[in-house]
Parts: sequence; C-alpha cells; structure tokens
Amino acid sequence: MKIVTLCLGCVVAAAGAVSLTAQDKPNLSGAWIGVDSQQQIRELTIKQNGSTLALEGRPDVISVTYTLDGSETKMSLPNGKYVVGKAAWAGTTLVVTIHDPETKQDIRKQTWAIDRDGQLVIVTEIVGPAAARRDGKPGTPVKEVFKRR
Repeated sequence: MKIVTLCLGCVVAAAGAVSLTAQDKPNLSGAWIGVDSQQQIRELTIKQNGSTLALEGRPDVISVTYTLDGSETKMSLPNGKYVVGKAAWAGTTLVVTIHDPETKQDIRKQTWAIDRDGQLVIVTEIVGPAAARRDGKPGTPVKEVFKRR
C-alpha cells in the first residue's frame, strides 16, 4: 500500500509540475491599448501560438513575427536598414533583444509580462553604447502598460 501511495504521489507531483510549466508562459494574444495618459495612445495587436508571437501596432510599431525559442528574426526599418530581434521566455517573462548587425551590438532589451491585474507591462531598456547619456550615467528604462480591449 505504501508503494502505491508513493507512486500515486509521484504521479500527482509530476502532473502538478507539468501544469505549473504550462502556466509559466502566459498567452499575450489580443488587442491591447496603452493606459498611460502621458504618452500618445498606443495600440498593439498580438497573435501568439506555442512557438511564435506576431506583433502589429500603431502608431510606431514595426510589424514583426518572433520565434519564441531565441532564434533570430530580421526586421526591416523605415530607413532601409535592418535589425535582428530574438525573443525567448524566462519563466513568465518574454525577453526580447534587438541587435544591430552594423555595430555588432545589442541596442535594446525589452521584458514583456502580465501583471497581477492582467495588464501587459513592457519595459524597454536601451543597452550598449547608446545607453549612456551625455553625463555618462545609464538611461532610465521606459515602462509601458497596456490593458486588453
């Protein structure tokens, strides 16, 4: 009886671990609108499946589809140049890194997460040489909050 109970306990624990793993990665799909009145109104439309995240937005978001395993995604800029993005999960947070192949350096890092109120929080940090301000101090990350439409 003890062996059956122990085995059942292992199965329940394993099922719980699988369930927790599945919950680690929130689904960001949906239409989102910025809630910060200090900024111009921003809208995002996200379509996410198990392996990709497609993003469109306005007024100034480049349409892009990221592969969520850290693979490179080439993105064309309005000036004809391009940058490379990588997106991968770190627990419940999606980490997006933008790389400039011309300078061979990462230039931007974003973290995307759902807060306890169900809002999408995107924190953008300028990294690399462009991050330093004129006074030599690092720049301040920009936090944007979006609610579902």
